Amino acid sequence: MSSHCPSSYADYAQEFHDPGSGGPLNLPFQRPVEACRKFTSTVVNTAIDSLASKIADLDLARLFTNTYPNTLDTTIQATKCINVTTCNPLSYVTTGDIDAMWLRDSANQLLPYIDYVNQDLSLKRLFLGLIYMQASFIKIDPYANAFNKPSSLASVKSATTGREYNAQVFEYKWEVDSLASFLGFSYQYWNATGDGSFVQSNDWMDAVEIIIRTLHDQQDPTFNEKTGYPMESYYNLSQPADRPTETQFLNGIGQPVKRTGLVKSLFRPSDDASVFPFFIPGNAMISVGLEHAAQLVQRNNGANNGRLSSMATEMSKLSKEIRDAIYTHGIVDVPGYNKVFGYEVDGYGSKLIIDDANVPSLLSLSMLGFVDASDPIYQNTRRLVLSKDNPYYFSGPRAGGLSGIGGPHIGLNYAWPMSQVVRILTSSDDNEIVDALGIILRSTDGTGLIHESVNVYDDGRNRYTRPWFAWVNGLSVKLF
Repeated sequence: MSSHCPSSYADYAQEFHDPGSGGPLNLPFQRPVEACRKFTSTVVNTAIDSLASKIADLDLARLFTNTYPNTLDTTIQATKCINVTTCNPLSYVTTGDIDAMWLRDSANQLLPYIDYVNQDLSLKRLFLGLIYMQASFIKIDPYANAFNKPSSLASVKSATTGREYNAQVFEYKWEVDSLASFLGFSYQYWNATGDGSFVQSNDWMDAVEIIIRTLHDQQDPTFNEKTGYPMESYYNLSQPADRPTETQFLNGIGQPVKRTGLVKSLFRPSDDASVFPFFIPGNAMISVGLEHAAQLVQRNNGANNGRLSSMATEMSKLSKEIRDAIYTHGIVDVPGYNKVFGYEVDGYGSKLIIDDANVPSLLSLSMLGFVDASDPIYQNTRRLVLSKDNPYYFSGPRAGGLSGIGGPHIGLNYAWPMSQVVRILTSSDDNEIVDALGIILRSTDGTGLIHESVNVYDDGRNRYTRPWFAWVNGLSVKLF
């Protein structure tokens, strides 16, 4: 890579680079020069030029040109066997400004390119490499959400498994959507390519069996149902922290729960601690992921492998059990809204009525495929979470009016543009879509990239957080 490449894309992303878009916001061109890009796909570049030329709004066209290739341009940090087919590929994809790979983020970062994998062998191998890399990481520790770059991709698969091996783990937060992302990414790759060869690999089968076991373990109640004595916890995270969202209640095991069929998730996709362990959006996502993975296995088990057959049966059963439990324990009557999905519950009757911007969220339930967008409970929920009755919905006058759902991760009055992206992807109302697009464009603060969060007030505090946030840049591509 050229010595003239930017030492920090996070800094580069905050500077203006010619040519400007020529629109009212005159957004800059934020792609690094080709010699500085981490991964280049001629097919993707051609698609960018073609689609951008069809977008009449010059600022919107520039936003697309900047955000669509952001993952390929800046976050593909290491690959193995991408350009040959004689070995299993591996792909290490960082989240952007943090030098680590999240299971959830990396899957979402690559998915926008899935329409082009059959036209570009290296891109297809990049996808397959992520499946194998994530499987290897899950085998190291299914409770970890983010992983460090291996010293050598050749050695990652032989790394010691189990929680005692800490060097590979960047962050040890149990988030059920991490495992759901792996299952969903595997399914979507197969659905797009017809290539289910990885299903027969021991690495993938091992990872899926670990996922099934982990989910069963996390369905356990806090107390033994016969003796009433607290049961041993399979996971805990108690650590020194300057804010409570970085650790968990009760020395790390989380608040007590009853057996309901739901799966505990002690952290949210924002990487913040849950208040009540049964995180409903995460349970919805894993229910969908399990059912899709069961279909994937059934369709790629021509030899009737008993191990795969057992896996598929168990995933279908578990998916239904979790779905049924959401409708039994996760629905709440809220005055003015009737029945809505709760955000977190505990099986004892406690329910948290909020939404957080990070996907999976309540707002994203139809996008995830858990419910149809017209579902009345979902529509009630959507109306609530996009209103001031959601304590984490913020709106303010900055930049001509900014709004959206935030969360405790950054703090009050910081809306996450991700929520406006999901708002569009779950709407069929043209006026709502146009309004949300305007908010997203203005929220870039002239950088031409989408940020983690934006301050909705001009109060002297930071205008936005994380100028280089590849997950939301990738997610926004679905708008186009």
